[in-house]
Amino acid sequence: MVDPMMMQNPYAEKLMVLALVSAMTLVVIACGCTQPSTQPAQQAPVTAVQPDDNHITVGFHGGPGMDNLVELEITITDSSGKSRTESRGSRLATTPIRIDSTTTFTGSFAGKDHVVVTGYFSDGSHRTVLDTTL
Repeated sequence: MVDPMMMQNPYAEKLMVLALVSAMTLVVIACGCTQPSTQPAQQAPVTAVQPDDNHITVGFHGGPGMDNLVELEITITDSSGKSRTESRGSRLATTPIRIDSTTTFTGSFAGKDHVVVTGYFSDGSHRTVLDTTL
């Protein structure tokens, strides 16, 4: 008489390999190894920062679609409703705005201040490139 425990299943080895591969696949997925790599954050083409209550600095950092930017029109409205507008560059020019250029406004900016920057391009188009509250 043959002991059933001693009989070898012809598929036992294949099942063991399949189980091992499945377990390794689950470990890889659980570890996040199949996650896409994260892209470094890109800086916005135009930024505004308020280092203190007396200054706001607007910076142009360039970026996709900003190669032919010839003028930045910057309007700051302080918390009392007083607005100031200054331009950098000229929409009549053919020379683009210099990348990493900044413009600093000095005044009383103690409350919430609204900054709107309109970009003018050499093809005659314009669009808002920054609209934020500091």
